[in-house]
Amino acid sequence: MSKYLDIKDLSIGYRKQGPVFSGISVRAVSGSLIGLLGPNGIGKSTLLRTMAGLQSALSGSVQWSETLPGELRISAFVPSQSPRAAHFSVEDTVGTGRYRYTNWLGIENEEGKQTVARAMERTGISHLAGRYSADLSDGEFQRVAIARALVQDTPLIILDEPTAFLDIANKRSTGRLLRLLAGEEDKCIIFSTHDLTLAMEYCHQLWIMTRSGEFRTGTPSALADNGALEILYYE
Repeated sequence: MSKYLDIKDLSIGYRKQGPVFSGISVRAVSGSLIGLLGPNGIGKSTLLRTMAGLQSALSGSVQWSETLPGELRISAFVPSQSPRAAHFSVEDTVGTGRYRYTNWLGIENEEGKQTVARAMERTGISHLAGRYSADLSDGEFQRVAIARALVQDTPLIILDEPTAFLDIANKRSTGRLLRLLAGEEDKCIIFSTHDLTLAMEYCHQLWIMTRSGEFRTGTPSALADNGALEILYYE
C-alpha cells in the first residue's frame, strides 16, 4: 500500500490575525508530484510551512501514514530563496542537509557521504561539487537546494515557488527533475507555483486555493475538463 500525507480539516493562519484559509482536507500519496496554485496572498506559503511543521496549524491535522523511526522529520522544506553561504562548496552545502545524522562533532560517516554524493548525482550537480554556492546560477543553485532536501531522507519534500526566479529552460528542467525524483525515489513532492503551464505538464495532481474559500483538487486533465482552472485567470 502506498504511503501518504493525510490532511484533515486543516485551518491555517496566525493566532492574533485569525485563519487565512480553512477546511482543507486532502490526501497526497508517495510517488506523486503535486502543484499548489492560487492567487497572491491566498495562503500558499502558509499552507506549505504548516505542512512542513514550521508553523502551527490553527486546527485540524497533518499526518504521515507511517511512523518514522527515532526523531526523523516527515518533511524537508525548500524556501523560495534558499540562503547561499559564500565560502561553502556545493558538496558542503548539500551536506548541511545531513546535520541530523552527524555525530556530536558534526562529522558525517561514510554512508552519509555516499548519500550526499548520490543526491548530487540524482540532481545532476556532481560536476559542481567543488564550486562555491555563491558562484552558481539560479538554476544550478536550485538543484543544490533540491539535493540538500533529498539527503534529509524524508518521505515528503515541500518547495515554495522553486521556479520563481528561473528562465523557461530551467523551469522545465526543474519540473522534470521533481517529477523524476517523486517517482524514482518514492517521495511525495509538493510545490507552489504561479506557472500553470509547468504544473499542467509535470504534476500528477493539482491543489487550487480560491478566494471563495474552496480547496479544489484533481488531476490536471480533470480540472481542465471541468473548468476548475478558469478561476486562476479571473480571481
